[in-house]
Amino acid sequence: MNQQRTIEFTKLAPVLNVRDLASERRFYESLGLPVIYEGPEYPDFIAFGTGSVDFGIQQTLADNDPPSVLTWQIGVADIDVAIAVCDAHRLDYVLDVQEPRPDWVYRRLLLTSPNGYRVALEGPTEA
Repeated sequence: MNQQRTIEFTKLAPVLNVRDLASERRFYESLGLPVIYEGPEYPDFIAFGTGSVDFGIQQTLADNDPPSVLTWQIGVADIDVAIAVCDAHRLDYVLDVQEPRPDWVYRRLLLTSPNGYRVALEGPTEA
């Protein structure tokens, strides 16, 4: 009998290509995402991680079009805390209230990173 094997995926850890590594780093650090790797082995790469959110950024010389390929939608435990953090760091955002159904209401903060990536911080269901 031929048994088909399947891949057991354990983590998604995307890497974003950015032209300005320093400004992108400051943006994610200001949101409170800690750097979990930065070293001489990969001098143009920085990894961020919390266990539930892990990703990297790497320096690239080529232009790209981040809004056409990716929107980060990152869940947050308290949207009001996210608003306070963004205000404290003077990050521009739009507060977006979603109501797909009467019993499903949530708020998102819509931001744009320095290299043009769309970032949506999504709060928990409020209704």
